[in-house]
Amino acid sequence: MAAAGHLAIGASRPLPAAPRSRGGKRSRPGRGRKGAPREIDWARVEAEALDLFLAYLRIDTTNPPGNEIAAARFFGEICRREGIEYQIFEPAPGRGTIWARLRGNGRQRPIVLLNHLDVVPHSPEFWTVPAFAGRIEGGFIYGRGALDMKSLGMAQFMTLLTLRRAGVQLRRDVIFLGTADEESGGKLGAGWFARTHPELLRDAEFLLNEGGSNYVDSSGRVLSVGISPAEKTPAWFRLTAVGEPGHGSVPRPQSSVNRLLRALHRLQEYQPGYQVAPVVAQSFRSFAPLMERSVGARYLSLEASLKDPDFLRLLSSDAQAQVLLRNTISITILEAGNKVNVIPAQASASIDTRLVPGERLDRWIAELKRVIADPGITLEPLLAFEGNASPIDSSLVRTMQSFVERRFPGAILTFPVVAGFTDSHYFRELGIESYGFSPFLAPIQQLGQGYHGNDERIGQQAFLGGVRFLYDLVEELAR
Repeated sequence: MAAAGHLAIGASRPLPAAPRSRGGKRSRPGRGRKGAPREIDWARVEAEALDLFLAYLRIDTTNPPGNEIAAARFFGEICRREGIEYQIFEPAPGRGTIWARLRGNGRQRPIVLLNHLDVVPHSPEFWTVPAFAGRIEGGFIYGRGALDMKSLGMAQFMTLLTLRRAGVQLRRDVIFLGTADEESGGKLGAGWFARTHPELLRDAEFLLNEGGSNYVDSSGRVLSVGISPAEKTPAWFRLTAVGEPGHGSVPRPQSSVNRLLRALHRLQEYQPGYQVAPVVAQSFRSFAPLMERSVGARYLSLEASLKDPDFLRLLSSDAQAQVLLRNTISITILEAGNKVNVIPAQASASIDTRLVPGERLDRWIAELKRVIADPGITLEPLLAFEGNASPIDSSLVRTMQSFVERRFPGAILTFPVVAGFTDSHYFRELGIESYGFSPFLAPIQQLGQGYHGNDERIGQQAFLGGVRFLYDLVEELAR
């Protein structure tokens, strides 16, 4: 399909199933390429990226149960065909992770392009387009994972593929890592990989993952590009209450359900205090130039501003700002009896709490117990880890700053802190400086919507522009 000297593969050809590999079987790496890089035909690269993206969206990797192995084999077959070194892992049946690498000359340390293969569940009755149809309508690409995060995963893979075919002489290895289970905390994906195969990331210097945010005005002018050094930390708990069971005809004030409801009401009414973590203060300072001048000035000195009643009233109307300045509590799951006329002996609830960077888990647990004020209710951690952050004075950030200034004169670099969480923390724990970054630049009405919601979609032009933008950035970082 590709003309001589240009890049493209026959993306429309069916991809045969890659061989199953539970133990991380290695493919043979392709031969090194010498001489100047070949010219890139971007029209063909974009056409192929679109075809592969649609095919990727058609692979159902809903977690649970996952089935990420199908996506790992999808990428693995292309790597095999293209002579790219890769390994596929299956730590549990159906839970797949793929690692692929282009080798550089070793003058600089490797960079990792991290993405997750799984997607969240959906409710088909609320979608106007089948979630795994991989369909384009009205200039948007529809599918579960279109935003979170199969689009970025495909852009990363196209970067790897295009660097390989162009024969770019790399100073550092470029590693593509597609993992399972991110939407459930990453224990069978990034967590498993970081724990069992750190040698495959040995000496990696940088990692790019989801989590960035960009601002583009309605005319298409890029105002800022974000690179995220940190996220809030999840602390998920199960609350369990025990009480006297009995017949529903005789109410029991101290029943398990009543005790649990009182505890949840206390949590619902509780408002944790503001905390200004250094990485959060840094984030607000970076965004201040985008705000109206008098408002931006308040965010330049947050600790002082939080003592001002006028600023507190302003902050109360900004939900996104508030969640970065305090721990949050969301009640998400309730479980009790299974018969309407029986008072159950036990009732439980799951809560999703998120901690500001730097918060200590033991201090937060003590605070929750104080608010619950019922020693008979147990608080069991389901998922929790210590927060961490990457520096903004790294060579990657400096390269990004220069790159953005050249590409979008007048745009600024911002350092958003992500209110959710990503798998980056597993790799920061290995000493890899990890950042959230999105290459998709478009006005909000053209970018897409439906993140974890209905009719998830990304703008076709936003996606294709992101494929090119990410390639250019990684080439600059690695060449």
